[in-house]
Amino acid sequence: MDVTAVLRLRWVQALIVLVVWFVTATALKGVQTQELSTATDSPFTAIMRDAAASIRGNRTESFLFVYVFNPIRTVISGFIEIFMGVIAVPADGNVIPLLGWFGTLVLIGFIVYATSTLRMALVSMFLMLLCGMLGMWLLTMETLAMTIGAVVLSLVIALPLGVWAGLNDRVMKVLRPWLDLAQVLPTLVYLAPLALVFLIGIASATIATMIYSIPICIRITAHAIKSLKHGPIEAAESAGSTRWQVLTKVQLPMAKSTIILAVNQTTLAALSFVVIAALIGAPGLGKPVVEALTIRNVGDGVVAGLAVVILAVMLDRSTSAAVSRDQSGYAAADAAKVRRRIGLAIFGVLTLIAIYLSRYLLVFAVFPERLNFQEPVAEAANAVSDWITDNLGFLTVTGSEFFTVWVLNPLQDVLANSPWWLTLIAITLLAFILAGRTVGILVLVLLALVMATGLWNDTMLTLAMTLIATGFVVIIGIVLGVWAGRSSRVDRFLRPFLDAGQTMPAFVYLVPVLALFGPTRFAAIVLGVVYAAPVVIRIVADGVRKVPKESVEAAISAGSTNLQVITKVQLPVARRSILLGVNQGLIFVLAVVVIGGFVGAGGLGYLVIVGQSKPELAGKGLAAGIAIVLLGIILDRIAQGRPQKGPQDRH
Repeated sequence: MDVTAVLRLRWVQALIVLVVWFVTATALKGVQTQELSTATDSPFTAIMRDAAASIRGNRTESFLFVYVFNPIRTVISGFIEIFMGVIAVPADGNVIPLLGWFGTLVLIGFIVYATSTLRMALVSMFLMLLCGMLGMWLLTMETLAMTIGAVVLSLVIALPLGVWAGLNDRVMKVLRPWLDLAQVLPTLVYLAPLALVFLIGIASATIATMIYSIPICIRITAHAIKSLKHGPIEAAESAGSTRWQVLTKVQLPMAKSTIILAVNQTTLAALSFVVIAALIGAPGLGKPVVEALTIRNVGDGVVAGLAVVILAVMLDRSTSAAVSRDQSGYAAADAAKVRRRIGLAIFGVLTLIAIYLSRYLLVFAVFPERLNFQEPVAEAANAVSDWITDNLGFLTVTGSEFFTVWVLNPLQDVLANSPWWLTLIAITLLAFILAGRTVGILVLVLLALVMATGLWNDTMLTLAMTLIATGFVVIIGIVLGVWAGRSSRVDRFLRPFLDAGQTMPAFVYLVPVLALFGPTRFAAIVLGVVYAAPVVIRIVADGVRKVPKESVEAAISAGSTNLQVITKVQLPVARRSILLGVNQGLIFVLAVVVIGGFVGAGGLGYLVIVGQSKPELAGKGLAAGIAIVLLGIILDRIAQGRPQKGPQDRH
């Protein structure tokens, strides 16, 4: 039987399972759903609640806390406070930190100029000035200080591991399961256990940020070492160089630009998580975002969100410029090198002058109030929100209600409001059909573990929102991805939006989505679509661009229409990229749908959040985190499909 016939048979089998599942679920609606009220514990969540209480009660006596966890918390907090003291938090008895706003601004410009270009330095300074003009200077500096500290700690761990994994396949095999788990694990899951062990505050927020950032750096660094050309390495070895000399004199210099890219991605990941970590007491821009979401103050949330976006753009563009400068080799003439050294010297002197002024003149120490435009921006955001609510309610509220009643509720009835054993059997059969026997058995075991947590119903609610959001993401990703892959003009048009979508922390999307759609499940779905679509579009577009031109030209010369070229040539050849896009879309959607619990989406995300604020529900919060991990692994493995022969797309 050929491949097409096998695929057709699998889809027919899957369709039969879906039809039988739907009919049976409709007939048995409301039976054995395992639904629990928020205040009711299952046996497992009761165990987790007691364990959390025991940890809180033994914090000052337990050997692990006294000699391991508490010292770690003290060291990390002290390390981050060093950066805070320089640019964000005044020392006792002082009005300003070590550097006032003007000295910090010029110092940022000097650092960016030293690593990239003068133009990028001026752009970075302008963007930081905008943060101050939004009334967010000190909060921005707190976020920047935490981000820098977390990135430094992450790089100290990740760069050596990444280089080692790039040199040794055995090390990569050991690390890969943990890297995969970190990718599947939604960010919100880290927060509750870390806050329980390290308390709410800087230390737990920094450790959570490192857990999120380190895997990204390890993967990119390992890829940088593995993808090097062998010629220069072999030449160095044949010249008698030691392994250490080959690494430091050949491999690392050759991989420098990609390693800088790893620093770029680690920095953006750290910033993204530092904002979310406001939920466990991290200082900075995340705090006003959380407060705005809590009281639904759109204006203040938009102002803080804009500051986060501006800071993210500054960090992204400045580190990307460093990558571009390194890739160009900067093989300037001697005269140009002399001019740059003179420029660095002049900029360095100006920086010292700016630091001196910021220490001794109040206008350069404290950001001028006359440059603060926070209130007008907040009022404008509130006015826009009110206008949309008053005039476009038929699109936002009515559209949300229509979608919920006719799309979300029917799927939720099948997944969550039907007998738990029926859903378990149906999902397991689909895993067997779509991903093979091994994955089917794994899914069965993981679903049984979800059932054991006592949070089956909440898990299925989260799954329903995730599947619907992923469906929209895949449709948008394929349509726009194919369009961008076929047209360079469309690609150039979409690129700024895709860059912005991937640069902005997911938490920032909550403010406008909540303003438009209110605290609903639909808001969480929209959040997932907006956050995950840029990733899928990029992956699909890249796959379409890599389709051999000869195949496309042959189809066109045979008289195929554009639609036939897409459906008969480009989509089949780019199948692996599309499957990878679906996989990544699922993971990204799950991560954000869980965060959607903060805007009334319910499900597991709500239990994680409420478990952090109410000690009596800590057990449900911890159990919900475990259920999210299990659900993420299930979706990841099914979305990968059956193993394919040949090189793998996903590493």
